[in-house]
Parts: sequence; structure tokens; C-alpha cells
Amino acid sequence: AEYKLKKRMAETSDAVYKRSCATCHGKQGEKPAMGESKIINQLKPEEISTALSERKMGKIIGAGNPAKQRLSDEDIRNLSEYIKNFK
Repeated sequence: AEYKLKKRMAETSDAVYKRSCATCHGKQGEKPAMGESKIINQLKPEEISTALSERKMGKIIGAGNPAKQRLSDEDIRNLSEYIKNFK
């Protein structure tokens, strides 16, 4: 049952990443979004989570903020763990 849950979370995170992140950050998080962001596949999950949360709350202003505002807290947690697998 735990394997199925983890698989479903990974599939959901993959869909969220493709919809909300890949256009600017690349398929594997290998590009600096808009030529300005950090390479996200080099960040720790905590750094990703903090950055997404701060952008969602408007503490950091940038072109990707509208996409971040659509993310739920669960999406942010899951994406933070999902992106580390790109390394």
C-alpha cells in the first residue's frame, strides 16, 4: 500500500511539475527560469519548499509567481521531494 501511495504521489508531482514548472525550469530542472533563477535540480528540498512558499506568499517577486500561487501546500511539499530525484 505504501508503494502505491508513493507511486501516486510521484505521478501527481510529475503532472504538477510538467504543468507549472517545466516550461521555465526545463524537463529536469536544469535551466535557470527566465535566465535568472537558480538551477532547481541543484537545490535541497528545503530550499525548494522555502522558495516556492515565499513566491506563493508574494515575499519574492518574479515572473513565475502566478504559477506558484496555484500550488497547494501539499503540491509544494511533494514537488520539493520530487525535484531532488532529477539529480
